[in-house]
Amino acid sequence: MRRRQALIAFIFALALAFGAGTSHAATRSVTLRVKGMTCGGCAASVENALKSTGGVVSVRVSFERGRAIVKYDDQKVTVARLREVINTTGMSCDVGR
Repeated sequence: MRRRQALIAFIFALALAFGAGTSHAATRSVTLRVKGMTCGGCAASVENALKSTGGVVSVRVSFERGRAIVKYDDQKVTVARLREVINTTGMSCDVGR
């Protein structure tokens, strides 16, 4: 009986140590160049669209600099999807610095 308990405890410890097969999401950051913004209202539209996208953690949009800095959960959303969201606002974008 003790051997069985020890074996179960050992297996449990291994599962905890190696994550039991679960993948851990990583928060990433990307800077997107946004073309077509002419005012703060444009930036607000882009920001609101991105914030309402699942997996987006935070957003900073500057029409003066023509860019959006997005922190996102890479298990829930992709950069391609973020670009699609921006394109739905009437702006266009690409990855940039």
